[in-house]
Amino acid sequence: MDEKKGIVEAIVIIEWEMFKNVESSVPASCQNSPESFREIRTSIYEEWPKPLLESYLQDLIAANEEGRNLVMEKYARMDNLLPPLEENPLINDIVRIEAAWQDEIRHQYPTLYQSACRTTDPADDGSNFSIYLKAELETYGDKTVEYYHKHVSEAEANNENLSLHMLERLVKKGGYEGLEHAEKQLCG
Repeated sequence: MDEKKGIVEAIVIIEWEMFKNVESSVPASCQNSPESFREIRTSIYEEWPKPLLESYLQDLIAANEEGRNLVMEKYARMDNLLPPLEENPLINDIVRIEAAWQDEIRHQYPTLYQSACRTTDPADDGSNFSIYLKAELETYGDKTVEYYHKHVSEAEANNENLSLHMLERLVKKGGYEGLEHAEKQLCG
């Protein structure tokens, strides 16, 4: 296993341990399915550069050492049970970039989007993509947020949609040939 895959694996293991202890007003469908959780999260992290992965892994390790459950904190933020955890101004820019990517997916692959993605429609809970992402980013340390912002900003400058890359990886793990194939199959 190469070093990056090892980091991804370590992140997913720690997150799963945190995630399975979360109770939320909007339960996640993959909470009873470790394999679905693994596929979703690895599809995301395989897109991240190594410095971002290393920084986030350190956030998770530090949280564990402090007795904190970052996933529980994320869901508590989504449910408005906690005040904002982090006021880093880069978070709103990351959310802006990724929400635009989600809208692009929604228009290109509407059936797949409806099946696999959180909505960008207005909502005041974690079913809304922006609320979910902001709540997650608030659990990251400043260094991780900076790496994350650099990653998505560079992609935006290059007209790349990283969410599309992640979704493509996820549908392939689900047995589809790619995004177009998944869209056609889901349309019936």
